[in-house]
Amino acid sequence: MKIRIKTFAQIKDILGADSFLEYPDGTSMRNLLNSLRQKAGESEDQLFSREGELHSNLVLMMNGTRIYKEDIESITLSEGDEIVLFFPVSGG
Repeated sequence: MKIRIKTFAQIKDILGADSFLEYPDGTSMRNLLNSLRQKAGESEDQLFSREGELHSNLVLMMNGTRIYKEDIESITLSEGDEIVLFFPVSGG
């Protein structure tokens, strides 16, 4: 199945531009994040903790809905899902 990954700013520099990635049917959000961690290579520490968790200041969304750390383990992806990763923007 194809999953769209959208990234912004620094995350785009680490993971590359928006893309469609192929995953087996029934892939979990945890498996997708593990594959993104591997894709980040030497820059993984900018996005993930040593334990493999997304840094708390990173926003993860799926199909326009925010995904929180406690929900990651229970989410199974489907064909056409859109995953967005970004750091919150603030300013004045």
